[in-house]
Amino acid sequence: MYTYEKKRSDYGRQCRFHNVGPTILMNMMPDPILEDDWIQRNPVDKTTNETSKWSEHEANTIRIEYIDRGVSHREGGWPADINLDDPDQVSRFKRKAEKDKLYLQSVKTVAVLTEHFIRQNNAIDIFQPYFTDPKTKEFQTQTPSHQTMAILIDPCEPKRPVRNISWSSEHSTVLAVSYADMRFQMADPNNSPNAYVFDTEMFTLPHYMVESISPVSKIKFHHRDGQLIAGGLMNGQVALWDMRKSSKHFNISEIKNGHRDSILSLEWIQSKTNSEFLTGSSDGQIIWWDTRNLSEPTDVLVLDLLKTEADDDPEWIQWGRAHGVTCLDYNFSIPIRFMIGTSTGNVFDGNRKGRTTSEKLQFTYKCHAGPVYSVQRNPAYLKNFLTIGDWQVKIWSEEVKESPIIWTKHYDVRLTDCQWSNSKSSVFYVTRADGFMDCWDILQKQKDPILSIKLSDRRLNCITCHEEGSLLAVGDDLGKTHVIEMNDWFMTPGPYDKARLTAMFERETKREKIIEAKQRELRTKLGHKPTQKADDFLTKAELATEETEREIAELVEKLCTDSFNEMINENENDMEEAKTEEFITDE
Repeated sequence: MYTYEKKRSDYGRQCRFHNVGPTILMNMMPDPILEDDWIQRNPVDKTTNETSKWSEHEANTIRIEYIDRGVSHREGGWPADINLDDPDQVSRFKRKAEKDKLYLQSVKTVAVLTEHFIRQNNAIDIFQPYFTDPKTKEFQTQTPSHQTMAILIDPCEPKRPVRNISWSSEHSTVLAVSYADMRFQMADPNNSPNAYVFDTEMFTLPHYMVESISPVSKIKFHHRDGQLIAGGLMNGQVALWDMRKSSKHFNISEIKNGHRDSILSLEWIQSKTNSEFLTGSSDGQIIWWDTRNLSEPTDVLVLDLLKTEADDDPEWIQWGRAHGVTCLDYNFSIPIRFMIGTSTGNVFDGNRKGRTTSEKLQFTYKCHAGPVYSVQRNPAYLKNFLTIGDWQVKIWSEEVKESPIIWTKHYDVRLTDCQWSNSKSSVFYVTRADGFMDCWDILQKQKDPILSIKLSDRRLNCITCHEEGSLLAVGDDLGKTHVIEMNDWFMTPGPYDKARLTAMFERETKREKIIEAKQRELRTKLGHKPTQKADDFLTKAELATEETEREIAELVEKLCTDSFNEMINENENDMEEAKTEEFITDE
C-alpha cells in the first residue's frame, strides 16, 4: 500500500461537467456524380513495405597492438641512477636538488600555473551549498509527519503475533521477522514455527524463510555479516542460519546446556572473532555463546544476588532466588558492560570482567513496579538509558541510582516496547497495547507526545529503528509488520539540540542528586538506614551521640505538637458545623 499526499491547491481549478446535447460540426452528403469516375481494378499488385537494402561484408585488417606506459605521480620522474628503495640516495638527491637555484625558480613558476587551474576548477561547483547558515535548517519541515512504506503480512495461516524484528546490517531494505505466541498454554502447536526475512522493496512475498524446530522468540542479524542470523527459540535453544547456504539451521545448541524457559533477549557482542553473543531468559540465566561451538556455552551468569562464594546451595534453590531476565541492552562503544531488565522491575548494570555475581552485577536500579519490557542506552549519551514498564517510560542516569531524572505521564493502557532514534538523540518511540505508537521529543514536550499514530486495532508488540533513523518497523498481534518512514523532523537535529539536551540531562541529574542527599540526610537523622544489617544497626545506635538524640527528640516533639494542633482545629471546626446545623434546624 502506497500513500500519496498532495495539497488541494496543486490540482488547479475544479472541473465542472454538464449534460449537453450533440453538436454537429460538419455534414457531408453523398455525391452520385463521383460514382461515374470509379474504375474497378482487378487484379491489384501493390508493394506495401519498401525499405533500404543492406549487405554484410567481412574483411581482415592488420592488428595493431597497444602498450600503456605511465609514471607514478606520487613519486614523480627520478633519474635512472637513483634507487627509490634506498632512502639514503633519495634524501641525498633531494638535498642536492633543493639547493639548486633553478629548482626554486621552477617551483614558483609551477605554483602560479597550478593555482590558476585549481581556481578554474573551483569556479563552478554544481554541489555548492548556498544556504550554509544553520538557522535555515529550522525551516526544513514545519510539522512532524510519517508515511507508510510497506506492510509485511505473515504468510502462514492462522496469523501469528509478531514477536521480534531485526534490520540487516548490510542491506537497508532487508529485515527479519519472528512470530511466536508467548501466552501461557495458549499457543497452538499446529502453528508454523518458521520466521521470515522480507525486502521492503518487494514485500509481497518473503525474501528468505528461516526454518526452525520451535517458534523463534528472538531473532537478530549479525552486526558485521548481513547474511548470518542468530535466533533464540521458545524451548530454550539457540540456532544459527546462513542465508547463503539454505533455509535450515547449520548449527544449534543442545537442550540440556541451554535455557529452561523461552529466550526473551539476544544480543551480539564484541569479540576478537566477532562470533560471540549472549542470551537471557525468564529462568534467571544469562548465557554467553560462541558460534564456532554451540554445544556448550562459554559462560553462565545466574541472577542470584544472595549467593556468596561460601554458599553451597543446590541449583534449584539458586534458580528460585534468581531474577528473571526480560530484556538486554548492549552497546559496542562499551564492550564489557551490558544492561539487564528483569521481571521484578529491577535493572542491573552488568560487567563481563567480574568474577563473582556481585562483581558482575555492580549497580541495581529499582525502575518499575512490574516487569521491565525494554531497556536501552541513548546512542549519543551512554550514561543515560531508557526503561519501559507497567504504564510509564523513564529516563535514568548512571550517577543517580534511586530515582529517574525524566519520566512520562502514566498511561491508561499498558506499554509494550520503546526505542531511541538513531539519528536524533532527543526522540524516542513508544508502542502501546491499544495499537498506537507515540513519538516523543523531550526537547519539545515533556508531558505529551508530539505525534500519536494509529497503526493497528490490536496490540503492538515490538518496534525497531533503522540505523539511519528514518525507517521504523512495528509488529502487532495480527501478524503484520508496519514499515514507516518518518520525515526529516525526526531525523535532522537542530543546530543547538545537542547543547540543549546535554544541559537538560546535567540539570536533571544534579537535581536528583540534591534530592537524594536531602533524603539520605533525613534518614540519618531519624536513625533509619536500610542498607545496614540488624547487628550493625544496633551497634551504631548504641554509639550515637547525645546531640543526635536531642535532634531526634526535638523533631518527634514538633511532629506530635503539629498533629495535636491539627486535631484540635478539626474538633473546633466540627463543633462549629454542628452548631450551625442545629441553628438551621431550630429555625
